[in-house]
Amino acid sequence: MTTAPPDEMRVRHLEILQSTINRLGMNSFLVKGWAMTISGGLITVATGGAGWSVALIALLMTTGFWLLDSFYLEQERLFRSLYDRSLSGPSRIPVFSMDVGRYAQSVPWRTVALSRTMTLFYGTFALVEVAVAVALLAGG
Repeated sequence: MTTAPPDEMRVRHLEILQSTINRLGMNSFLVKGWAMTISGGLITVATGGAGWSVALIALLMTTGFWLLDSFYLEQERLFRSLYDRSLSGPSRIPVFSMDVGRYAQSVPWRTVALSRTMTLFYGTFALVEVAVAVALLAGG
């Protein structure tokens, strides 16, 4: 049985990390798409006569998608940290290690969830949903 040279193993490790980062990015993209679709649909239903309670359900759904997307983005940033560390110089990281726990302090979840892009994207939906719920509640 022949073993791959260390450089080939390191390159393969970097490829695996990159595919994981890509998959997490795609998951985040899909979550955003579902959030837009469901939020828009529920707001349409709410304004079509279903009432303010449907707008609040839309707000809950947006919050859930925000949390899920934040999780994927946090994981993506953790794997990017592992990738960068594996890429730089002679690495002390074991080959094929997927342990991102050591980077958790440098990528706090709250910072990811409240980043500018996440707040603009999901905050806009949340504000619209609250405004629709208040308008429908005030209107009867």
